Amino acid sequence: MSPFDGVQPAGPAAGAVVDTARVEKARDLLHYLANTVSAMKIFPSEHATVKNFVDLLTQKFTDFLAADQKLQVGIEEYSFTFEGKPVFSDELTIKSLPFFFFRDGLQIFFFYQGLDRQEILEFLELITAEAQKPAEDSDIVAALWERDFPNIQYYAPDEFLENRILAESSDSQVRQELPELPEDFAHETIEVRIDSSKFSQGKIELTSEDQEEVQKGHARAERDDVPDGTTAAAEGAGPETPAEKDAGGKSPAATMDPTLTEDELHSLETMVRVNRTISPEEEYINLMLEIIFLEENMGSCQASLDTLLEYHFDQLQRGNFHVAMLIIHKTHELGQHLDETPEKAALLTSFRKRMVSPKTVEAVQTLLAKKKAMDWESLLGFFGLLGPPALSLAADLFDIVPGGEARHKILGFIADVGTPNPGLLPSLADNARPDLAREIIGILSRIPENRGIPHLSAFLSFQNKEVKIEAIHALGRTQGEMANRILLGFLKDPDEEVRIQAAMKLNPTEGGSRIQQLVREASAREFLEKSLKEKEAILSFLGRTRSLEAFEFLRRTLERAPLFTSKRVREMRLAAVVGLENMGTEEALGILQKGAIGRTKKVREACTAALVRLPPAGGAKKE
Repeated sequence: MSPFDGVQPAGPAAGAVVDTARVEKARDLLHYLANTVSAMKIFPSEHATVKNFVDLLTQKFTDFLAADQKLQVGIEEYSFTFEGKPVFSDELTIKSLPFFFFRDGLQIFFFYQGLDRQEILEFLELITAEAQKPAEDSDIVAALWERDFPNIQYYAPDEFLENRILAESSDSQVRQELPELPEDFAHETIEVRIDSSKFSQGKIELTSEDQEEVQKGHARAERDDVPDGTTAAAEGAGPETPAEKDAGGKSPAATMDPTLTEDELHSLETMVRVNRTISPEEEYINLMLEIIFLEENMGSCQASLDTLLEYHFDQLQRGNFHVAMLIIHKTHELGQHLDETPEKAALLTSFRKRMVSPKTVEAVQTLLAKKKAMDWESLLGFFGLLGPPALSLAADLFDIVPGGEARHKILGFIADVGTPNPGLLPSLADNARPDLAREIIGILSRIPENRGIPHLSAFLSFQNKEVKIEAIHALGRTQGEMANRILLGFLKDPDEEVRIQAAMKLNPTEGGSRIQQLVREASAREFLEKSLKEKEAILSFLGRTRSLEAFEFLRRTLERAPLFTSKRVREMRLAAVVGLENMGTEEALGILQKGAIGRTKKVREACTAALVRLPPAGGAKKE
């Protein structure tokens, strides 16, 4: 509608009691109105984000007008008011919605019951369209008058419009009163010649005020050139060089050529523009977090966080991982200001957990399938901000990315996050991805102070034989008590090769009570069922311990020579020869010498071969 005659700026009636609840509802609605306009400057009307904003804004208008029938909003230079109280302020002129209305003379808005989503959307689109025009072409009052919304009215004082019309008429008149060429020259071609050599000639007349300003300028320049009023000579400066004399004592900047090429000017303008503006993505994130910070209704706060989460996943699908990093940074900053609202802080924590989603891996898979270049630095930077919860995502990515630099960076992230928390790493390995499992074993084995070794016990239950053998080799390189304890666990593995590898890697200096346990197991009837190779591995370890229990067991086993020797007993005697050879003590040599003259040919030959490989009795080590 057109402006109203005699309408006064919005405010409470004299003596009226202000309804605090209504003021807060108006405050919330106008904040959301400004934020919705900001969103529409970034995204088109059909974008899901804008639709969510418009839906929520419509609901807020509907709820308010259902109770009050009319919403009257005062407009000041940088603020919206309701019942005389400022309820929304934005002093940043370039984006201030109150200032946008105020500069064109609007003083009051009236919103009436019956306002629906379509009318609100058209109102918002009108504002957005006018806001994006150059200031000299934009006129929100004229645009509102032309559109004539049925349930939105406004007030702009007549004198403002009259002054504006007069100003425009005056400009037009000035343009019309410019002197014209005489009739004699109206149809003549006039040639203008310029003598550039005379540009530096002539005389400029200065008034006394101009001369005073020039003198003040010289005085200021001298003070700036020499701090504290001291001269260069007083400071002990050396004599001027010829170059300095030629420069007339000017600073290096003053002696530089001030001219710039067109390309240099364009580059400089671009750098300045970039540094003075923020990206649409950052502007949108700031907008959403401002809404969340100001929102008092936890349901609405959750809805805004859901919208931001969908935006996050949308950016991931586009490969804009730097935007995901920005969301993490900004939400952490917001969290520092929510000490007094623990419920909202909990919603923010839950939001960050929901950012760790299989959708991240799906987005990377899609980008790889399209053969798009991946910004691995930004992706892993995003993972780094998420911290340990992102380990599972990194593990999933390890299998789908091509080998080389990408895998190397993913492993670097896993190592960086897993080293302080080694207990998190074994869960990343499973039988379906043996390559990653082997890398996890390597990371655990390299953690300082052997803090990763206890977690290698997780591989005892692994089904993949190659991975288990890799874990055994890592434990063998460590040679510690914990490593030995885990290796003894591998001796019970159902796979013979795994048991043999574990026996070969056992550290004999870490035996203790476990030696007696192994002696008992080797003495059992079930042990006879094992292969010769496995028997040799176990008895070789017993020999390397050089313990009395092991010596007595090996001696009894070798000296056991029944008249009719079975294959199993013969294999036990041959394994005992290996154990005694590894023991290498004088006592062990004595037993081997007796065996070398025994009646069982294979045992006799084995003892003889062992004695040949060992040094003579005098050089053998004693127990």
